[in-house]
Amino acid sequence: MYTIGDKKTVWKPTNIHSDWAKPGVRISYSKNKTGTWTATGTATVGAEAGVIFGKVSSSFSVSVGKSWSKSDTWTYAATVAKKPGKTKGRLMMYHEAKGFSVTRYHWAPTSSGCKKVKDWKKSGNIAPVKRSNNLWGVQYS
Repeated sequence: MYTIGDKKTVWKPTNIHSDWAKPGVRISYSKNKTGTWTATGTATVGAEAGVIFGKVSSSFSVSVGKSWSKSDTWTYAATVAKKPGKTKGRLMMYHEAKGFSVTRYHWAPTSSGCKKVKDWKKSGNIAPVKRSNNLWGVQYS
């Protein structure tokens, strides 16, 4: 038996981004490319990942999986702002993902019946949503 906890929505950077530009420069990105992003933290759950992704999908009411991929023409533009301690910025496409922890339990017999016993808890898992829900922004360095 698995339970899903510590649920949150996160936006993870994808492989879709422009070149770097200095503050004050207006940059644009328009290219036909396949955007991708792969789940993190879930490798530790191994063969149980399919069952866990099903529980996470139900828990968030949105389909998640091991990876997301979509081919499209991505177009966006923005101006790189001046930021303290930052010397450059680039357009970055972020993809919606779901962060969560998963805990596995089993039922163990006792003299008075059964009790729920915790096997393990794995935190810091992040899985991409399967739908193409993206957010553009400027990433600074």
